[in-house]
Formats: sequence, C-alpha cells, structure tokens
Amino acid sequence: MLFKKIYSTFSSLKTSVWILTAMCIFYVLGTIFPQGREIEDYVRAGGKYVLIVKTFSLLQIFTSPLFLILSAILSINLLICIYDRFKTMRLKSRSLPLESIINNPGLIEIGKEENSNIVLERLKDMRFRQIEKGGGYYAFGKGLPYWWLSWIYHLGIVVAIIGFLLTALMAFENEITLYKDKLEKISLYSPDTRLNKYLKKLGINVSKEDKSKEYSLTLKDFKTEYYQSLKFDYPKEKLSRLAIGIGWKPIESAKEGGFSPKMWKTIVELKTPDNKIKEAPLWVNHPFRYKGLTLYQMGFEQKMNMVIGSKIIEIKSMEQFEIPGIKGKFITSPIKTGMVFKKDSTEDNIKPFFTLSYIPEKGAKEKLGEIYLDKPERIKGISVVFKDLKEGSGLSYRVDPGVPLIGISTLLVFLGLFFRCFGYWYRVYIIIKEGRLFTLISTRGLFANKDRVLRNLARLS
Repeated sequence: MLFKKIYSTFSSLKTSVWILTAMCIFYVLGTIFPQGREIEDYVRAGGKYVLIVKTFSLLQIFTSPLFLILSAILSINLLICIYDRFKTMRLKSRSLPLESIINNPGLIEIGKEENSNIVLERLKDMRFRQIEKGGGYYAFGKGLPYWWLSWIYHLGIVVAIIGFLLTALMAFENEITLYKDKLEKISLYSPDTRLNKYLKKLGINVSKEDKSKEYSLTLKDFKTEYYQSLKFDYPKEKLSRLAIGIGWKPIESAKEGGFSPKMWKTIVELKTPDNKIKEAPLWVNHPFRYKGLTLYQMGFEQKMNMVIGSKIIEIKSMEQFEIPGIKGKFITSPIKTGMVFKKDSTEDNIKPFFTLSYIPEKGAKEKLGEIYLDKPERIKGISVVFKDLKEGSGLSYRVDPGVPLIGISTLLVFLGLFFRCFGYWYRVYIIIKEGRLFTLISTRGLFANKDRVLRNLARLS
C-alpha cells in the first residue's frame, strides 16, 4: 500500500507543479543574489542578510544540496510519469469505442451509404492507412502520433536534468600554458569536484589522481594575427595640442599605423589515455571539444632573454623586471609579432617589437619608446639586447561529463516540440448510420488541415 501511495504521488501532475513551484523560488533567489561569488566579496560589497545567505548557500544556490535534491526528485517524478504514460501509449494508438464515435456531437454528414467505397478509396489515395474496421465504421490514421512526440520531449527534459546534475557535481575548470614541443599533461579527473568534496565530508576516501584519465598535450603551432589600425601622432607640446583642439592644426595619422588583435590560433597534438592522437585546432571563440574535454583559447605568454654584456636574464612581457645598475623597474607591452593584415589588403610579417616603460622608485611612469628584438639599444646609458622570443599559448580547459547528455536532450526536446507543433496527425472515422455516411476528424499540428480532408470527402460522396 505504501509503495502504491508513493507511486501515485510521484506520477501525479500536481506533484510536478509543486516541485516546479519550489524550483521557481530557487530561480528567483538565484537572480537576486550574485551566483559564484565568495561570501567575503559579498560582505565587502555591502550585501545584506549575510547570515541567511551563508546558512542557505544563496551565492551557490544552483549547486547547493537542497537544489540538487529537488532536481533529483523532479527527475524521479518525470521518469515515473514517463513510465506511467508509456503504458497507455498503445491504447491511444487504437480507435475510440464505437459508442463514443456514433454518439459524438462532432459527427458531420458527408453523403449516402452507397458512396462509402468511393470515400474509403479516396482516403487511401490521400495516403491514409486503415487502422481499424468494425460493424458500420472505419478508422484511418495519418502522420506522427502526437502522444509519442510529447513523450519524447518529456524524456529529453529528464536527460537534460541528469546532464545538469552531472555538470554541477563533476565539472571543473583549469588553466595551462603550452610552449612549443614541450609535453604537458592534464587529467579529466579532479579530487576537487563537488561530488568528491561531498564524499570527503562523508568520510569516503577520494583518490588524488587517476592515470587512466590523463591526456598529453603538445603545442605544434601558435600564431598571432593583427589588423592594421589607424594611429595618430599626438604632439607632446601643450601648445601644439591646443592648436589641434581649437582646429588651427589638423590631426595627422602615423605612417605605419597601429595593431589591433585579429586572432590567436593554436594547434595542439592531443594524446588520449588509450594512445589515440588527435590534432586540436582552436582559436578565440572557437574551442576544441573531444568527449567531455573542452579546450579554450584564453591568451598567450611571452618570454625573451635580456642580454647585458655576457649576462643573460630571462624576462616575461607585461611583468616588471630590473636592469642591473639602474634604479627602478621596467615593464614591456605585449610583444607584437606574427602577421599583420594591412588596410591596402596586403599582408606582412611583423618584425617583433614592444614598447618599453620605466617605473622609477618615485614619480610617474615613463614611456621609453619601441624596442625591436635582436637590435642593440641603450637604456638609461646601458647597452641592452632583447632576443630569443618564446611564445606560449594560454589555454583554459573544462571537463564536463554532462555536456553530451545535454546535447542529446536538446536534440530530443527540439525535435519533439518541432514535429509536435509543425507536423501533422489525423484520425478520420467513417460511420455508416441509418443509410447515411458520417465522418469524425481529429487533428493535431499546424500543418494538419481538417477542412481540406472534409472538402475532399464531401465532394466525392
């Protein structure tokens, strides 16, 4: 009795409505409170109700245990509903009871009994299939059964929820920088996923690594490309700037122009745990996906050697460094290298250069000008050469086992809804009653045309 009561509760539409209502409250709270933030950041930003926010994990509400439990209950509810509806599918494929057809107020008279054969042949010519035949009536069908389509997109919703749960519990992200021909390894396993953290809290031992899920990455090529942009030479003198400002002097553009980033493109050789080799091309807004792994182009890292006499010092672009013998620090802009696409539709290789700035111990930052690699320069009286540029591709990667399921569910829901809305389904009954012919037509879908079928039957009878 208890099992029947639980089954009846979970197979009820009212249960679904109550669960969805509760989830709507979570969605509202998730909209009000910033998700993915730390509680310390929330407090610093002047957030209110800190104790409530911390107690109920309102900053991580969509991955909180309560929301995950509610999602699991909704999945169970939908699965039981799908199973329960599945048992009645075959009944729907059959025709209605004869009494309900004959006494239906929607019956339409279409002619005399002697024209029944013509009507039946016409339905077959219209590609209707005969489903059932009885004493004084015929049932014909055509199109996709709408109840199966509804069942399919409800199944898709369940698959999506399972995918979301897998994402919430097992997905993680990390970053890696690859340099050419240097092997790096990443793993599709992390002990820091939410699932593993929950297991740790329960006292279950969680492995720190899993060699069977380890991938090897080797950078084969990294390219940077730029557009030539318009660049203006603003004079340093205040009077000259004033003259430009009041219109006495025109603004002149630089001859060489500036550089606007066009693309960073990476080609990686990916070796799977089962020793399969994959070539993984990716660039900005064009990630590479393989099973549950997704690689994103995030940025780049640049290293070079600073040669001062016989001394060699490795430095990174955009990071402060010191030149021995000079007080203060220096910093470079990103090193411009690679290909430039000019305004006259030509292409050219960029001679690598960067802008060097000096940061004194006291005072404002000073821009020293453009420095070209492999060209000796005197900086604050000291001869320096920058050479041996190395570029690394900065990638972020995400491991998400829920992505394939979400993709499948999206397809199921889309196809189910599409054919349910834009397809067609007919059920046509022909009834012989008191020497006259009657029809009852049921339809579903935007492309189902009940009037067209009725006109054809009435015209032939």
